[in-house]
Amino acid sequence: MVLLPHRPALSPPAGLVARLAAVRPGVGMGAAIGACLPGGVLPVGALHEVGPEDGAEVQQGAVVAGFAARLLARLPQGAGGPLPWLWVAGREDLYAPGLVALGLDPGRLVLACAPDDAATLAAMEAGLRGGAFAAVVAEAGRLSRIAARRLQLACLRHGRMGLVLHRWPYGRAAHAVEEAPSAVTRWRIGGVPSAGPFAPPRWRLALVHARGGVPGEWIVEAGERDAADPVRVVAELADPAAAAQRRGVG
Repeated sequence: MVLLPHRPALSPPAGLVARLAAVRPGVGMGAAIGACLPGGVLPVGALHEVGPEDGAEVQQGAVVAGFAARLLARLPQGAGGPLPWLWVAGREDLYAPGLVALGLDPGRLVLACAPDDAATLAAMEAGLRGGAFAAVVAEAGRLSRIAARRLQLACLRHGRMGLVLHRWPYGRAAHAVEEAPSAVTRWRIGGVPSAGPFAPPRWRLALVHARGGVPGEWIVEAGERDAADPVRVVAELADPAAAAQRRGVG
């Protein structure tokens, strides 16, 4: 599947400044994580980055994809009904039963393969600007400042969420930290043992950047398929006084 990208100028189109100030729906992340996010939710019309913990690219690739699937599954639906999601990657290696277990309907997922980062990000931009998808996920290693800004503007056009995943073998997350400040949030995630053999997966989740928010780190558990929030906080890996200050307590 090949998507031909539209390449508009980088200057914001008419009315975009007003859209920046408009209230956008978001994905609820619970009280503890919401205290670190602008507006208390993960913004929908915005670009977000998700990568594995440093040095764990090979082992945690499935963890990164699983977290992205949970976010997609909890996106608010538009007035016209549920839209499909677009997932662009170098190869089709998503495990459908695992997506179902995380609450994602594979029947709504459109998969596209791209040969390199440039083609992946171009397809992502085209998918966001077209407005036909509820969200667009792209697996890429390197995300430049210019590419990130283009994608952020594309997210704003129709209020769609964009997720750039740094998942082995498509690149290492360290590139994004130094090159792409335009993402509204940036996350690092790693796997931790679950509570039991039939318990939902647990992850160590770090919010390393949030525009208008503050960093945080937690042990989280994937919520039930129909849970309102994509994850549930099991433990907060931060200084209690700092956490209370974020919430305006004390």
